Amino acid sequence: MAFLLRPDIGPGGIERTSTGSNQLSEPMRTQAVEAGLANMSRPSKTPYSLPSLEATEYAKEHGKFDQFHRLCYQALWEEGKDLEDFEVLKSIARECSLDWPELEDRLKTEYYRSEIMQQYLQGKQLGFQGIPGFIIGNNGFTGAAPYDLFRSAAQRASEWINGQRSTDGGI
Repeated sequence: MAFLLRPDIGPGGIERTSTGSNQLSEPMRTQAVEAGLANMSRPSKTPYSLPSLEATEYAKEHGKFDQFHRLCYQALWEEGKDLEDFEVLKSIARECSLDWPELEDRLKTEYYRSEIMQQYLQGKQLGFQGIPGFIIGNNGFTGAAPYDLFRSAAQRASEWINGQRSTDGGI
């Protein structure tokens, strides 16, 4: 689901205040490397994210979510590109074999805006305050997490589901 990490940021984004380095701190640096994002660094500004979230909905509709999402991450976190910029989104869309003229029209008319806002509000209602956010079984958590946490949560969810089946006669 789409989630606005910084709903207060409007068009144009916000320049990041310099802390002397755009490198990630631990444990995010190690987790980025483990996720295959070895060159990940903080972009120079926090972008206005609605256009990229809306474009992601379009990619999802056309079976290209994973590829589009991965290329957006690379553009922002490895190349420092602005995901509000239609030229950046156009390049990513074309690399995913998406119909840019149709997508551009949908972005300009805010075709997906209400869907994005509904997803955001649903996430807030579920208690999410950050990204990434996950629900596994009946456990929700946010933030970058090591693989072992996911494995443990999935195991607990599986045990809970299997326990419910044995006590309820099946789900």
